[in-house]
Amino acid sequence: MLKVAVVGACHMDRKARGEAPLVEAASNPVTLRSCCGGVARNVADNLRRLGVAVELVTRLGRDGEGEVLLARLGELGIGRTGISRSEQAPTAFHLIVLQPDGEMLVGVADMRIYDEITPALLRGLPERIWAVDAILADCNLPGETLRFLAGLRHAGRRCAVIGVSPAKVLRAKPCLAACDLLCVNRLEAAALLERSPETLEPLAAAKALVAAGAREVVVTLGAAGLCLAAEGDSVSLPGRPGRLRDVTGAGDALAAAYLEARLRGLDPPAAGRRALAAARLTIESDDSVSPQLTPQRLEELAS
Repeated sequence: MLKVAVVGACHMDRKARGEAPLVEAASNPVTLRSCCGGVARNVADNLRRLGVAVELVTRLGRDGEGEVLLARLGELGIGRTGISRSEQAPTAFHLIVLQPDGEMLVGVADMRIYDEITPALLRGLPERIWAVDAILADCNLPGETLRFLAGLRHAGRRCAVIGVSPAKVLRAKPCLAACDLLCVNRLEAAALLERSPETLEPLAAAKALVAAGAREVVVTLGAAGLCLAAEGDSVSLPGRPGRLRDVTGAGDALAAAYLEARLRGLDPPAAGRRALAAARLTIESDDSVSPQLTPQRLEELAS
Protein backbone atom coordinates (compact mmCIF):
# COMPACT_ATOMS: atom_id res chain seq x y z
CA MET A 1 0.00 0.00 0.00
CA LEU A 2 1.21 3.49 -0.83
CA LYS A 3 1.92 5.74 2.15
CA VAL A 4 1.74 9.53 2.21
CA ALA A 5 2.29 12.06 5.00
CA VAL A 6 0.10 15.14 4.54
CA VAL A 7 1.04 18.28 6.47
CA GLY A 8 -1.07 21.41 6.86
CA ALA A 9 -4.58 22.68 7.52
CA CYS A 10 -7.43 20.82 9.21
CA HIS A 11 -10.56 22.64 10.37
CA MET A 12 -14.30 22.91 9.86
CA ASP A 13 -15.59 24.61 6.72
CA ARG A 14 -18.64 26.78 7.39
CA LYS A 15 -20.45 27.38 4.12
CA ALA A 16 -22.93 30.23 3.73
CA ARG A 17 -24.86 29.81 0.45
CA GLY A 18 -26.89 32.76 -0.75
CA GLU A 19 -30.59 32.14 -1.28
CA ALA A 20 -30.39 34.78 -4.04
CA PRO A 21 -27.44 36.47 -5.80
CA LEU A 22 -25.44 38.16 -3.04
CA VAL A 23 -25.38 41.95 -2.85
CA GLU A 24 -22.37 43.82 -1.46
CA ALA A 25 -22.76 46.08 1.59
CA ALA A 26 -26.16 44.58 2.40
CA SER A 27 -27.64 41.87 4.61
CA ASN A 28 -28.10 38.70 2.55
CA PRO A 29 -30.18 35.64 3.50
CA VAL A 30 -28.10 32.45 3.40
CA THR A 31 -28.26 28.79 4.31
CA LEU A 32 -25.41 27.82 6.64
CA ARG A 33 -23.90 24.34 6.94
CA SER A 34 -20.62 22.92 8.21
CA CYS A 35 -18.36 20.06 7.13
CA CYS A 36 -14.82 18.91 7.78
CA GLY A 37 -12.30 20.84 5.69
CA GLY A 38 -8.82 22.27 5.43
CA VAL A 39 -6.51 21.66 2.47
CA ALA A 40 -4.34 19.00 4.09
CA ARG A 41 -7.32 17.27 5.71
CA ASN A 42 -9.22 17.23 2.40
CA VAL A 43 -6.21 15.81 0.57
CA ALA A 44 -5.76 13.15 3.26
CA ASP A 45 -9.45 12.22 3.05
CA ASN A 46 -9.32 11.93 -0.75
CA LEU A 47 -6.13 9.85 -0.65
CA ARG A 48 -7.61 7.49 1.93
CA ARG A 49 -10.68 6.95 -0.25
CA LEU A 50 -8.28 6.03 -3.09
CA GLY A 51 -6.65 3.31 -1.01
CA VAL A 52 -3.58 5.19 0.23
CA ALA A 53 -2.35 4.89 3.84
CA VAL A 54 -2.21 8.45 5.20
CA GLU A 55 -0.65 10.17 8.20
CA LEU A 56 -2.03 13.67 8.80
CA VAL A 57 0.24 16.17 10.51
CA THR A 58 -1.67 19.22 11.75
CA ARG A 59 -2.47 21.37 14.78
CA LEU A 60 -5.84 21.60 16.53
CA GLY A 61 -7.08 23.61 19.48
CA ARG A 62 -8.22 22.06 22.73
CA ASP A 63 -11.86 22.76 21.91
CA GLY A 64 -15.00 21.05 20.75
CA GLU A 65 -14.24 21.45 17.06
CA GLY A 66 -10.86 19.82 17.58
CA GLU A 67 -12.55 16.84 19.21
CA VAL A 68 -15.04 16.52 16.34
CA LEU A 69 -12.26 16.60 13.75
CA LEU A 70 -10.17 14.01 15.61
CA ALA A 71 -13.11 11.64 15.83
CA ARG A 72 -13.96 12.02 12.15
CA LEU A 73 -10.34 11.39 11.12
CA GLY A 74 -10.37 8.19 13.14
CA GLU A 75 -13.56 7.05 11.39
CA LEU A 76 -11.86 7.61 8.03
CA GLY A 77 -8.82 5.57 9.01
CA ILE A 78 -6.42 8.51 8.72
CA GLY A 79 -3.34 8.31 10.97
CA ARG A 80 -3.44 10.84 13.83
CA THR A 81 -0.05 10.38 15.48
CA GLY A 82 1.18 13.63 13.91
CA ILE A 83 -1.70 15.73 15.29
CA SER A 84 -0.83 18.04 18.17
CA ARG A 85 -3.03 20.34 20.28
CA SER A 86 -2.44 24.00 21.04
CA GLU A 87 -2.72 25.40 24.54
CA GLN A 88 -3.15 28.97 23.24
CA ALA A 89 -4.90 29.02 19.86
CA PRO A 90 -8.34 27.69 18.92
CA THR A 91 -8.91 25.32 16.02
CA ALA A 92 -8.71 27.30 12.78
CA PHE A 93 -11.83 29.01 11.46
CA HIS A 94 -12.91 29.19 7.80
CA LEU A 95 -16.11 30.75 6.51
CA ILE A 96 -16.88 30.37 2.79
CA VAL A 97 -19.55 32.55 1.19
CA LEU A 98 -21.11 30.96 -1.90
CA GLN A 99 -23.36 32.34 -4.58
CA PRO A 100 -26.56 30.32 -5.15
CA ASP A 101 -24.88 28.50 -8.07
CA GLY A 102 -22.03 27.24 -5.85
CA GLU A 103 -19.30 29.63 -7.00
CA MET A 104 -17.30 31.11 -4.13
CA LEU A 105 -17.73 34.84 -3.57
CA VAL A 106 -15.29 35.19 -0.68
CA GLY A 107 -13.69 33.23 2.11
CA VAL A 108 -12.53 34.52 5.49
CA ALA A 109 -10.28 32.61 7.83
CA ASP A 110 -8.35 32.70 11.09
CA MET A 111 -5.52 30.20 10.64
CA ARG A 112 -2.93 31.51 13.09
CA ILE A 113 -2.75 28.12 14.77
CA TYR A 114 -0.81 26.73 11.79
CA ASP A 115 2.05 29.10 12.59
CA GLU A 116 2.64 26.74 15.53
CA ILE A 117 3.56 23.89 13.14
CA THR A 118 7.26 24.65 13.37
CA PRO A 119 10.32 22.60 12.42
CA ALA A 120 10.93 22.01 16.15
CA LEU A 121 7.42 20.54 16.48
CA LEU A 122 7.95 18.26 13.47
CA ARG A 123 11.36 17.10 14.71
CA GLY A 124 9.66 15.83 17.85
CA LEU A 125 7.31 13.51 15.94
CA PRO A 126 8.03 9.78 15.62
CA GLU A 127 10.35 9.02 12.68
CA ARG A 128 7.88 6.45 11.32
CA ILE A 129 5.56 9.30 10.24
CA TRP A 130 8.12 10.19 7.55
CA ALA A 131 8.61 6.57 6.38
CA VAL A 132 6.38 7.22 3.36
CA ASP A 133 6.39 7.33 -0.44
CA ALA A 134 5.62 11.06 -0.46
CA ILE A 135 5.20 14.09 1.77
CA LEU A 136 2.56 16.59 0.68
CA ALA A 137 2.45 20.03 2.31
CA ASP A 138 0.07 22.94 1.89
CA CYS A 139 1.20 26.55 2.05
CA ASN A 140 -0.77 27.32 5.19
CA LEU A 141 2.49 26.25 6.86
CA PRO A 142 5.22 28.75 7.77
CA GLY A 143 8.00 29.12 5.21
CA GLU A 144 10.59 27.64 7.57
CA THR A 145 8.41 24.54 7.97
CA LEU A 146 8.10 24.11 4.21
CA ARG A 147 11.88 24.33 3.97
CA PHE A 148 12.24 21.70 6.71
CA LEU A 149 9.90 19.33 4.87
CA ALA A 150 11.75 19.95 1.60
CA GLY A 151 14.87 18.78 3.38
CA LEU A 152 13.23 15.40 4.09
CA ARG A 153 12.97 14.67 0.37
CA HIS A 154 15.19 11.93 -1.05
CA ALA A 155 15.18 9.55 -4.02
CA GLY A 156 12.55 7.25 -2.51
CA ARG A 157 10.37 9.95 -0.95
CA ARG A 158 8.72 12.53 -3.17
CA CYS A 159 7.84 16.05 -2.08
CA ALA A 160 4.60 17.73 -3.20
CA VAL A 161 3.30 21.24 -2.44
CA ILE A 162 -0.16 22.81 -2.85
CA GLY A 163 -0.34 26.59 -3.27
CA VAL A 164 -3.44 27.54 -1.16
CA SER A 165 -3.47 31.27 -2.14
CA PRO A 166 -1.43 33.82 -4.12
CA ALA A 167 -0.04 35.31 -0.89
CA LYS A 168 0.79 32.04 0.88
CA VAL A 169 2.28 30.26 -2.15
CA LEU A 170 5.25 32.64 -1.96
CA ARG A 171 6.33 30.70 1.13
CA ALA A 172 7.21 27.81 -1.20
CA LYS A 173 9.34 29.84 -3.58
CA PRO A 174 12.67 29.02 -1.87
CA CYS A 175 11.73 25.30 -2.01
CA LEU A 176 10.89 24.95 -5.71
CA ALA A 177 14.00 22.89 -6.45
CA ALA A 178 12.81 20.28 -3.91
CA CYS A 179 9.28 20.01 -5.37
CA ASP A 180 8.65 16.79 -7.24
CA LEU A 181 5.11 18.09 -7.71
CA LEU A 182 3.80 21.65 -7.43
CA CYS A 183 0.04 22.15 -7.71
CA VAL A 184 -1.14 25.76 -8.09
CA ASN A 185 -3.94 27.69 -9.71
CA ARG A 186 -3.41 30.44 -12.25
CA LEU A 187 -3.27 33.26 -9.67
CA GLU A 188 -0.76 31.37 -7.54
CA ALA A 189 1.40 30.61 -10.58
CA ALA A 190 1.39 34.30 -11.48
CA ALA A 191 2.44 35.23 -7.93
CA LEU A 192 5.38 32.79 -8.01
CA LEU A 193 6.50 34.10 -11.40
CA GLU A 194 5.87 37.76 -10.50
CA ARG A 195 3.65 38.13 -13.54
CA SER A 196 0.21 39.58 -14.17
CA PRO A 197 -2.41 36.79 -14.19
CA GLU A 198 -4.32 38.60 -16.94
CA THR A 199 -1.44 38.19 -19.40
CA LEU A 200 -0.07 34.86 -18.16
CA GLU A 201 -0.68 31.90 -20.48
CA PRO A 202 -1.24 28.85 -18.22
CA LEU A 203 0.84 26.30 -20.14
CA ALA A 204 3.70 28.77 -20.43
CA ALA A 205 3.39 29.37 -16.67
CA ALA A 206 3.67 25.64 -15.95
CA LYS A 207 6.78 25.42 -18.13
CA ALA A 208 8.28 28.48 -16.45
CA LEU A 209 7.81 26.95 -13.01
CA VAL A 210 9.59 23.81 -14.19
CA ALA A 211 12.40 26.00 -15.47
CA ALA A 212 12.47 27.64 -12.03
CA GLY A 213 13.20 24.29 -10.39
CA ALA A 214 10.01 22.26 -9.84
CA ARG A 215 10.18 18.82 -11.45
CA GLU A 216 6.49 18.60 -12.30
CA VAL A 217 3.83 21.33 -12.24
CA VAL A 218 0.03 21.26 -12.40
CA VAL A 219 -1.69 24.59 -13.04
CA THR A 220 -5.41 24.28 -12.38
CA LEU A 221 -7.91 26.34 -14.39
CA GLY A 222 -11.25 25.59 -12.75
CA ALA A 223 -13.89 24.54 -15.25
CA ALA A 224 -11.39 25.05 -18.11
CA GLY A 225 -9.23 22.09 -16.99
CA LEU A 226 -5.53 22.09 -16.20
CA CYS A 227 -2.04 22.39 -17.67
CA LEU A 228 0.81 19.97 -16.94
CA ALA A 229 4.51 20.46 -17.38
CA ALA A 230 7.54 18.33 -16.63
CA GLU A 231 11.04 18.34 -18.03
CA GLY A 232 10.66 17.94 -21.80
CA ASP A 233 6.90 17.40 -21.71
CA SER A 234 3.79 19.58 -21.37
CA VAL A 235 0.08 19.27 -22.13
CA SER A 236 -3.27 21.01 -21.57
CA LEU A 237 -6.34 18.98 -20.61
CA PRO A 238 -9.91 20.30 -20.86
CA GLY A 239 -12.20 20.27 -17.84
CA ARG A 240 -14.90 17.69 -17.31
CA PRO A 241 -18.36 19.28 -17.11
CA GLY A 242 -20.44 18.47 -14.06
CA ARG A 243 -23.46 19.72 -12.15
CA LEU A 244 -21.98 22.48 -9.97
CA ARG A 245 -23.05 22.37 -6.34
CA ASP A 246 -20.00 23.76 -4.54
CA VAL A 247 -16.46 24.46 -5.77
CA THR A 248 -14.93 24.07 -2.28
CA GLY A 249 -12.33 21.30 -2.15
CA ALA A 250 -12.17 20.64 -5.89
CA GLY A 251 -8.51 21.68 -6.10
CA ASP A 252 -7.65 19.50 -3.11
CA ALA A 253 -9.29 16.47 -4.73
CA LEU A 254 -7.48 17.18 -7.98
CA ALA A 255 -4.09 17.35 -6.25
CA ALA A 256 -4.74 14.17 -4.26
CA ALA A 257 -5.87 12.15 -7.28
CA TYR A 258 -2.97 13.39 -9.39
CA LEU A 259 -0.38 12.51 -6.75
CA GLU A 260 -1.91 9.08 -6.16
CA ALA A 261 -1.90 8.30 -9.88
CA ARG A 262 1.70 9.41 -10.32
CA LEU A 263 2.83 7.37 -7.32
CA ARG A 264 1.18 4.34 -8.92
CA GLY A 265 3.15 4.94 -12.12
CA LEU A 266 0.58 6.54 -14.42
CA ASP A 267 1.97 9.06 -16.90
CA PRO A 268 1.11 12.77 -16.42
CA PRO A 269 -1.77 12.94 -18.95
CA ALA A 270 -3.44 9.84 -17.48
CA ALA A 271 -2.94 11.21 -13.97
CA GLY A 272 -4.37 14.54 -15.12
CA ARG A 273 -7.53 12.90 -16.44
CA ARG A 274 -8.07 11.11 -13.12
CA ALA A 275 -7.44 14.37 -11.28
CA LEU A 276 -10.06 16.20 -13.34
CA ALA A 277 -12.52 13.38 -12.66
CA ALA A 278 -11.92 13.76 -8.92
CA ALA A 279 -12.51 17.52 -9.17
CA ARG A 280 -15.75 16.93 -11.05
CA LEU A 281 -17.06 14.59 -8.35
CA THR A 282 -16.21 17.19 -5.73
CA ILE A 283 -18.03 20.11 -7.34
CA GLU A 284 -21.12 17.91 -7.56
CA SER A 285 -21.10 17.39 -3.77
CA ASP A 286 -22.22 19.68 -0.94
CA ASP A 287 -19.24 18.45 1.09
CA SER A 288 -15.59 19.46 0.62
CA VAL A 289 -14.76 15.81 -0.18
CA SER A 290 -17.10 13.76 -2.36
CA PRO A 291 -18.51 10.64 -0.68
CA GLN A 292 -18.73 9.18 -4.21
CA LEU A 293 -14.94 9.17 -4.69
CA THR A 294 -13.57 5.65 -5.30
CA PRO A 295 -10.84 4.29 -7.59
CA GLN A 296 -13.52 2.57 -9.67
CA ARG A 297 -15.53 5.77 -10.10
CA LEU A 298 -12.42 7.67 -11.19
CA GLU A 299 -11.65 4.99 -13.76
CA GLU A 300 -15.14 5.33 -15.20
CA LEU A 301 -15.02 9.12 -15.41
CA ALA A 302 -11.44 9.32 -16.68
CA SER A 303 -11.89 6.82 -19.51
